[in-house]
Amino acid sequence: MNRLNKLAAILATIALFGSTSLLAEDRPAATTAETVRKEMQQDVVLRALVDELARNIERLKIEDMAQPYFIEYALNDGTGASVSARLGAVTSRRADSRSRRLRTDVRVGDYELDNTNFQSGGFGDFGFSGMGGGMSGISVPIEDDYTAIRQALWWATDRDYKSVVEALERKRAFMETKLIEDKPEDFSREKPSVHFETPVRVELDLAALEKLAVELSSIFREFPDVQSSIVSASGGASNRYLVNSEGTRIRTANTSYSITITATVQADDGMKMTDTITERAESLDKLPSHSDLEKQCREMVAQLLKIKDAPKLDAYTGPVLFDARPAAQIFFQTFSSRFAGGQRPVGGQAQPDDFEKKIGTIILPKSFTVMDDPTREEIDGTPVAAHYRYDQQGVPAQPVTLVEKGKLLAQVMSRNPSKVAKSSTGHGRGDWRPSASTGCLVVQTKGGKSVDDLKQKLIELCEQEDLEFGIRIAALGATSGGMDNRFSMLMESLGGDFGFNRFGGAAATPLAIYKVYRDGREELVRGAEIARIDLKAFKRIPATGKMLYVHNTGSGASAKTVAAPAMLFEELDLAKIDRDFDKPPILPTPLARADREN
Repeated sequence: MNRLNKLAAILATIALFGSTSLLAEDRPAATTAETVRKEMQQDVVLRALVDELARNIERLKIEDMAQPYFIEYALNDGTGASVSARLGAVTSRRADSRSRRLRTDVRVGDYELDNTNFQSGGFGDFGFSGMGGGMSGISVPIEDDYTAIRQALWWATDRDYKSVVEALERKRAFMETKLIEDKPEDFSREKPSVHFETPVRVELDLAALEKLAVELSSIFREFPDVQSSIVSASGGASNRYLVNSEGTRIRTANTSYSITITATVQADDGMKMTDTITERAESLDKLPSHSDLEKQCREMVAQLLKIKDAPKLDAYTGPVLFDARPAAQIFFQTFSSRFAGGQRPVGGQAQPDDFEKKIGTIILPKSFTVMDDPTREEIDGTPVAAHYRYDQQGVPAQPVTLVEKGKLLAQVMSRNPSKVAKSSTGHGRGDWRPSASTGCLVVQTKGGKSVDDLKQKLIELCEQEDLEFGIRIAALGATSGGMDNRFSMLMESLGGDFGFNRFGGAAATPLAIYKVYRDGREELVRGAEIARIDLKAFKRIPATGKMLYVHNTGSGASAKTVAAPAMLFEELDLAKIDRDFDKPPILPTPLARADREN
């Protein structure tokens, strides 16, 4: 039987038990098979992936060792360009960076027990045969050379197969020495998908990106008190392929552009404060207008300069109101990873507060409903960065109600089953090692209050506690003693917006803090950090806002979106930042001297 006949048989089988989609439409099996043949004839990359997959799944075997029961190839064919600028001068330029990166997943054994989900304590076991099977990432020729591409696929598959057959034997031997109860299957059975989008061939306009970065960075020449600033503009286009031995054949296409603006100021006591603006869109012309971005820059600088000169906040315990933007960030930071389900690896240990153990219990106020819905393209007019049709394991994206009336109902799932969830919800995400991950978290609450009513509720709580003032947090940022400049330079050298200022280690540091007195007046303060926000604090939230703030972070397979309203916490602890700060520069900046000379 030749390869085309084999492919037709596979697709006919898919038609019997699986749902297929071509450009999001269901088609007859014959049409599906013909479409796949046509796409393979026109697309060298797809043909090489399918042909080498068929050869390996049929013939790859070591004598007396298990043969692969599942092989998957995921290839990202991408082009990128980026420019960074400071004070109107280009600091880095990367033009038309083309690459093809392959991820392989080779599994031996069967769906019930294979080489994955095993952690015996060594890095090698976890890194290669841990949560994701025999996975590796390699570069594939960017030329449409059928033989060269297959050569790369062959080499990666052979290498991974040799590692996973050994891993399965080690896993079986380990399990014989342990008492293991109620272990889920290692890999969920999912219906194959067939879906093709027209490939993108985009010439990225580096000149336009450079013009945008240079013009926006020039604005900071007007502000000598801004110690450090950088503007990065980037664009990318990618065609993503996913084929596996079950019959999945997917090619998706997308383009994305982003602009990231970061500024740092330093107070007289050495404390540095950093804020960042990030905008994303599917095309350059859909980014905010130049005038809007300039307005955002000036507003950010104005706020930073006010914070720089603001007095410090001493220790505080009491009600804290988070505006919608920081509330969305705090909610994401606290809950996103915990909403991700999946079994613990054999040899590992589950966390005592794992959300799988809390399903069916109340974790939030009864007014809260939380859904993860990556099928949404926008929320209240704001594009969803984490929108996708298929996850990185080829499973269609599904909306999942995680919390209803405060009760935890479910977690998002990849193809790694758990004791309570046997199937994927289309949330297997990640370029390197797909695992369960949230996509678009949407927090809805009943009885949301207006901005004024929330502030009044904050004042009422202060009066009940006999406090002179309450706290309102308007923005989160990064506050440090001297890492911001080096951190910014590192991010620039890596050429990406990694979102650390927002959702990383420093994300929970309040940037814009206001004392809200009983008479309603507000006073800007700085220099405090949140001691802790635990689940109990969220469970006791007495009030939320009406309007959702949509926050996007990351890009591609790592993009995340969270939409949430303002949140009033009944009681939190804020502590004065106590660390050693760098001394301010000895001499004024050249910008300040030039300003005086003029």
